Parts: sequence; C-alpha cells; structure tokens
Amino acid sequence: MDIDFINPPLLSQILKKAKHILDLGCGDGRMGKKIKELQECSVVGVNISEFEAQLASKSLDKVIVHDLNNLDTSNLGKFDCIICSHILEHLYQPQQLLIQLHRNLSPDGILIVGLPNILFWRHRLRFLLGDFKYLKGTATAHDHIHFFDWETSRQLIEEAGYEILSRCADGNFPLPFIRKLIPVFAQKIDRIALKLRPGVFGVQFIITARARCGV
Repeated sequence: MDIDFINPPLLSQILKKAKHILDLGCGDGRMGKKIKELQECSVVGVNISEFEAQLASKSLDKVIVHDLNNLDTSNLGKFDCIICSHILEHLYQPQQLLIQLHRNLSPDGILIVGLPNILFWRHRLRFLLGDFKYLKGTATAHDHIHFFDWETSRQLIEEAGYEILSRCADGNFPLPFIRKLIPVFAQKIDRIALKLRPGVFGVQFIITARARCGV
C-alpha cells in the first residue's frame, strides 16, 4: 500500500473548517497540495530531506527542514490540524514529539495519526512461517524503529495526553478473485472484517485525537 505521499483514509479525517494545517514528515508536498486543492487553508510542512523540502515548497506555504527526532515545536505556532502520517514509527521517541505538539494545537485543534499495523494478516502469516524480511512500503520497512498493533497504537496516543475521538483500520479481507468479479461485495466484506477484527485486517490505523484538558 503506497501511503508515502497521499493517504486518502487519513485525508478524509481533516476537518473542512481547518485553516492552518501542519504536516509532519510532509515528503515532497503531495499530501499538502491535495489538502489545499480540497479546501482553503495554509499548510506548513516539516521534512528532514532538503531535496524533498525543495519540491514541497512549490506547493506548501512553508517548509521547514529538520529532523523530527529533535524538533523544537515551540516556534511553529498554532494549528487547527496536525498530521502525522506514517512518521511516528520512524522516531526514537514518538511519544515525546506528541507531548510537545499539545502546545501547537488550537483550542479546537485535532491530531490525525496514521500508523502501519505490524500484525496485518499477511505479516502474521509470514511470521508464523518463520519469515521476517525488511520490506519497503510495509510495516516491516528497514527504517522503522517502533512497531504498532491495534492496542499499542491507542496506548501511544492516550499516554501522550490525548483523548481519542475516533480510530479505524484501513485494509482488506483476502478475497482476490471475488474482489475482481464482484467488487461491491468484496468491499462490504472488507467493512465487516475491519469492524470485527481491525488488528488483523487493517494495513494501517487512522486515529484522530485532541489534547486532554489539563495536560
């Protein structure tokens, strides 16, 4: 699943009224560009890569080149929406960044997090067979430092002082032939499977949250 640049399930969670958006790990800016096409807003991006930052600066209102592992968010300002799409698993101390971001959320601001599921059914099958490989574009990518499942993804957000507003799994049930022949039926099965066993059939988890009062 290619979520390196635009993450549609996460994109759908952005409030239309959000005017100031922070995209952490903004890549080449495609996600922010898409947001700006869908609604009137400003988007600030942060990226460790100078090359990608140059590309992103063509679409975003501001791009900061910095390593998120030691980012001081105190000077970033306030935002109605902060996006962490498949970035927290790359950090040494993701919870510390999330705690810092409290100061950057406006009173009604929301945090939207996308995390890959290490226990997606395909990974489980590989593990059961004694097979572990670092595969680019999956939860077992070589540059992932932390791994999350349905419960630990929730714990990460809550223990950083956030109230979870919604969380869902995005993925599919293994129906390769039926999916091609009867896509509508396959999509219905996907919805049921993801609701009943999100930790098995979810490729990624999408969590929206707000800072808890008094934290």
